[in-house]
Amino acid sequence: MMTISRLPLLLIAALLAACAEPPLLVAPPGPALAAGEVTGYYPDRPRCDFVTVAHIRVDGGYYSLDSMFRKMRQQAAEVGADGLYVLHTQQMAIKEYQGTAKAIRCLSAYARRV
Repeated sequence: MMTISRLPLLLIAALLAACAEPPLLVAPPGPALAAGEVTGYYPDRPRCDFVTVAHIRVDGGYYSLDSMFRKMRQQAAEVGADGLYVLHTQQMAIKEYQGTAKAIRCLSAYARRV
């Protein structure tokens, strides 16, 4: 009888779990931006009136808040959002981070940004 090592299966499962879900669009997307053009709002709220373009959810696989925020900014930029309003972050027991955010578009041209 052939035995299959569990290690490769566990590694594949961990890699799949580390993937961020695609953003859930709730408004028409805009033209894609560079991730550097997306302003992050965490822990404070955005100081502008905004519309939510998409909901973003990241489930683990990121070993620092910065790496998780970079992935979220990239996803927000892809749907044309100029802001990322982080709603929740959590550090899991194995030092991985997960979180949720809104990809937003500020409505006022002169919004005060952090």
